[in-house]
Amino acid sequence: MSENERLKSLIISVAQELWDDKGALGKFLGVVRRSDGWTQLADELEKNRPANATFYGVKSAEFQA
Repeated sequence: MSENERLKSLIISVAQELWDDKGALGKFLGVVRRSDGWTQLADELEKNRPANATFYGVKSAEFQA
């Protein structure tokens, strides 16, 4: 398993555990988004994202500046 896969798995696992505590989940995701590891993961995901990615018909803006 690559470093990015481990990081992604860790983020998902912690987010699932915090799902019912929206305050803690928001703080955790805020810390994740400011981390260097997130930047690297987002860059890697951006390389592999299909063109014009959609989620239920809505164009994704997750990594747009």
